[in-house]
Amino acid sequence: MRRRFVFGNKSLHQLVFIALLTLIMGKSSIADTSKPLTVVTFQQAPFAVEGDIKDSGLIVEVLDELFRRAGIEYHMVFYPLKRGMAMSENLDNHCVLPIERSQDRETNYRWVGPVLISRYGLFSSDSTSKPLITLDDASKYSIGSFLGSGVGEYLEGMGYNVEFTSNASLNLKKVQRNRIDLWASELVSANWIMQQNKVDLGEPELVFFTSLRAMACNKNLDNSRYNAMQSSLEDMYKDGFMHRVATKYGARLLTAQYGVGASF
Repeated sequence: MRRRFVFGNKSLHQLVFIALLTLIMGKSSIADTSKPLTVVTFQQAPFAVEGDIKDSGLIVEVLDELFRRAGIEYHMVFYPLKRGMAMSENLDNHCVLPIERSQDRETNYRWVGPVLISRYGLFSSDSTSKPLITLDDASKYSIGSFLGSGVGEYLEGMGYNVEFTSNASLNLKKVQRNRIDLWASELVSANWIMQQNKVDLGEPELVFFTSLRAMACNKNLDNSRYNAMQSSLEDMYKDGFMHRVATKYGARLLTAQYGVGASF
């Protein structure tokens, strides 16, 4: 049986309630800086690939260098992007990357970036070409994306028929089997997925979107760690680290805007 406690002194009741509320709000707005950061990423070659012994990919190398320079302890975990975004938004000392910055997401996180500058295209099956001149031409087709994709959400918000999967690789199979008409994908990642599956869809029917992708951290991230991370990332651009790692993975667009010697 649930017990109900009644205070005889109403003013005392109110004071206790206010004190408890203040304590709870205070705890929720101050992250424990003694704890390492948990950085969530998701399986997306060549950016992040979870291995049995060692993880690999562009993002993995960038994170190792970033946190080494910033002097911050962290550990990385793999989850589906949608779950990672919810964790970062609701849990202290959590970040997620790489995700597209958008107006809808901007106020939900503290952003460290840019980490990637990505271009997106629409791919069709190698057996059924669907020529596109403008994005409007794709309005009559079904488009595959994955949960958490900012580009998928953008297309859906514009009224396009978007079908979401749990990861990007599934969309290659769907477009090959004509279960969707078009596959919306980041260009570098699409090429890697096709190589891994020994499939060649050729060039995209249309390149339609460019986005800044960044690390989205919980809003309670303290200023000292935030500043150290952002400063270290900027230095990684200026001294050429980002250019070198981008070239290694074929993601030269990473430094298309923020190249070596760029000023922030």
